[in-house]
Amino acid sequence: MRPKQVPVYHIIDSLKYSTGYTAENVRQALSYMPRGGDIVMVSYVKVGNNWLEQIIQLILHRGESAMGTADYHMRTPYPEMIGTTYLERMPPPRFMKTHFDYSRQPINPKARYLYLARNPLDVCVSFFHFTRSIEAYKFQEGNFDDFFDLFVTGETDWGDYLDHLASWYEHRHDDNVLFLTYEQLKRDFRATVLRVARFLGSEYEDMLLNDPGVYEKLVQKSSIPFMRKLLEVNEEIKSEMAVTENGAVNDAMSRLLCDDNGEVRKVTLVRKGVIGDWKSLFTADHLRRMRERIAEKDATPIIADLWRTEDLGGVV
Repeated sequence: MRPKQVPVYHIIDSLKYSTGYTAENVRQALSYMPRGGDIVMVSYVKVGNNWLEQIIQLILHRGESAMGTADYHMRTPYPEMIGTTYLERMPPPRFMKTHFDYSRQPINPKARYLYLARNPLDVCVSFFHFTRSIEAYKFQEGNFDDFFDLFVTGETDWGDYLDHLASWYEHRHDDNVLFLTYEQLKRDFRATVLRVARFLGSEYEDMLLNDPGVYEKLVQKSSIPFMRKLLEVNEEIKSEMAVTENGAVNDAMSRLLCDDNGEVRKVTLVRKGVIGDWKSLFTADHLRRMRERIAEKDATPIIADLWRTEDLGGVV
């Protein structure tokens, strides 16, 4: 019988992380209070956060995209991965991201928080592909059954998705929180982008409404083909990293992406970008177990509210 494969994790303050993360940086992020006016994008992993991050960057930079993966991560620092030192040098409006649930995320009532959710079936499949592709997990030989067993019991890194989702869902009507779903972005892109712009500031909404050229740039540069190329990881990224000013970004990317010989295996951080990819891997038994887990976590009303029009295989 084939031995079960498990990703490599380590535990930092009771939560699992990949070995690309250090305790020092995670703890800095946990204790870092955003300033008034800061923009904080929060999500679980693999919910489409790279897409929303690019959209927000394009709004803040009038349709001009980052030039590559390292530049993209410098525009939106990720303090869990790189620490908080770089944040202190950023001019306002500062835009950062985290993967904290609400209980761990320091909340400043004068900062703005955008939370992105995605249906749990697609999160599971996307997270599986990500985990298998990233060198730090040492999970290249793992299969979906191996990963699903972890996801459905809340034993992956960053903890249980249903707990994470519920923690922010409770605050979806807070004045300084904009709660979005990936499916809203996919099905009603323009209206959802304008909601994001309005939340960031009326001047950004006015810009998109009154300057069609900026909106057209945003559409093109947030497309899957553009982003797949922007966020492709290969050996060339080491040259890109070498010319950036942020050593913390370089160190973090090396920990996450390089193998034991310092080589980078080709990875794309953007895969399909579709709704319903769960159908490619979920079996009837996977759906049964997910349905039971959702009921066990009392998450059925939340899932039904957010994704009542989506085909989720009868899990709610």
